[in-house]
Amino acid sequence: MKHSGLRFLLPYMAPYRRHLIVGTIYALISASASAFSPALLGRAIDDVLAGIRTDRLVWYAVGLIALATTLAVFRYLLRMLTGWIAVGVSYRMSQDLFDRVLLFDQATAQSYGVGDLLSRASNDFIYIWRFYSAGFQMSMHALFLLAIGTVLMALSSPLLAALVVALLFASLGVQVGLGRVLERAFDHVQQRMARLSAFAQEHLSAMRMLAAYAQERSVVAAFQQSNEAYVRSNLDFVLRSAAIAPLPSLVVRLAAAVVLGLGGALVVGGAISVGQYVQFIVYLGLLSAAAQQLSQAYERLQQGSAAAGRIGEVLRRRSRIVDAPDAIALMPSGDICFEGVGVRATGDSRWIVRGIDLRIAAGTTLGIVGATGAGKSTLLSLIGRVRDPDEGRITIGGVDIRRIRLETLRRSVVYVPQEPLLFSISVRDNIALGLTGVPDELVHRAAHAARLTNDLAQLPQGLATIVGERGATLSGGQKQRTAIARALVRDPSILLLDDTLSSVDAQTAAEILRELAAAREGRTVVMVSQRMAAVRDADQIIVLHEGGIVEQGDHQSLLALNGRYAAMYRRELRQAEESEESIA
Repeated sequence: MKHSGLRFLLPYMAPYRRHLIVGTIYALISASASAFSPALLGRAIDDVLAGIRTDRLVWYAVGLIALATTLAVFRYLLRMLTGWIAVGVSYRMSQDLFDRVLLFDQATAQSYGVGDLLSRASNDFIYIWRFYSAGFQMSMHALFLLAIGTVLMALSSPLLAALVVALLFASLGVQVGLGRVLERAFDHVQQRMARLSAFAQEHLSAMRMLAAYAQERSVVAAFQQSNEAYVRSNLDFVLRSAAIAPLPSLVVRLAAAVVLGLGGALVVGGAISVGQYVQFIVYLGLLSAAAQQLSQAYERLQQGSAAAGRIGEVLRRRSRIVDAPDAIALMPSGDICFEGVGVRATGDSRWIVRGIDLRIAAGTTLGIVGATGAGKSTLLSLIGRVRDPDEGRITIGGVDIRRIRLETLRRSVVYVPQEPLLFSISVRDNIALGLTGVPDELVHRAAHAARLTNDLAQLPQGLATIVGERGATLSGGQKQRTAIARALVRDPSILLLDDTLSSVDAQTAAEILRELAAAREGRTVVMVSQRMAAVRDADQIIVLHEGGIVEQGDHQSLLALNGRYAAMYRRELRQAEESEESIA
């Protein structure tokens, strides 16, 4: 991670070049006011010892007050300016991070996990903020103060100034050398925090299941282990940091001994005045404070660099699903064709599906059935380019879908998953998600086609009812029908249904399918289902087995074939009859 975070942060500073120049001026003025105060104090002491008049002494007091006021005002302005830079940089980075994550393909997103991404998007930004808002302004002020203070000390006694500055910069050199150790230790802390966040997110979202299986104790124990690992890594960082932190104080005490001993001898010998001697004592305090600020700023730099490196790692990742250089913006119409399509399992040589040759005529409905793991959902994901095939190609109207712009393709191809995701907004807003100015009539029509209107009486405010997180206040069937309505309101040319009627009763499912057939009007529908009844009216049905098409035809022809499809259909009828008998 050597300096990777810093290199990543620099481009985000480009829009703030003028702010940096102004901030540098503020830091120079505030540091000058702080550095000239001991010199003015030393001169005042020498003049007092020489017997000056009281009115002249008042002017010294006014000068010290003016310098203190200047220091306070410009330190405030510098803090406000660096705070503004911190806001701007954090805002731009967080926007870029969010945009990049939304564009990730499925495999890339899964390589991180929700909890890890949440940790990077929240916890890491705190340390970037701290670096810009506090560390940046502290380091600029401290550097100018060290430079100006050193020059003013050297004008009084080059020997004392050289000794003090040598000690301070030796301390800073050691801290910089050990800073890389701190950065690696802090990066380890952030990784542990990401794992802890991922653990909490995963298990909090599965609270019902954990309670149902009485797994609370084991989960608490596992969380404690993860938490203890985070505590150990954090403690390791704190111990390393604490070992470095006392260096400035130690150096200050050594420098104080030098100033008291050697400076006192110089005063006795007449080489410097009493005022200059006091001036050195005050400078020692100021420069030691500046060295301490640089130490703190450097620690925040290491933390900010480590955090920026973790965010930069995400931003540098490119989705595997991208637009081709010659991608077209017009969605072609026509048949969907699979030509020798094969897909491997992620990180594995095993094929999920292979040798798929299939033609889906435009405006028809294709039903896909098969055992669990046969590759049904994989075929759907290929049509919407959730992933690309490892061999072969898919065309629409003779155009390879990899030559269609992603935005164009995904506006025309709408995918409804088996487990739809709803947001904590109204049912209506969940249906019209991402669309603006959708007429209420169109929303109601989509809700009616999805047979969601059958349940409106059960919702307190109808379509205006606010659903819970991930649709927790709705039943499984209501969530699926809301997702279907969300798809229909977009009027897609290709509709992909991934077992979206699994939580809907048979009668309602039949009504929804009739609505889809009636409103098809040239729309191509590809439907995966575990229910034979859901696909029996499809124009074409394929049966997948071990990644290949083993049967193909309409409902009647597949029954006549008396193969896998017929066996699955008879099994379903038998289960339905047994269910009716048990109810009777």
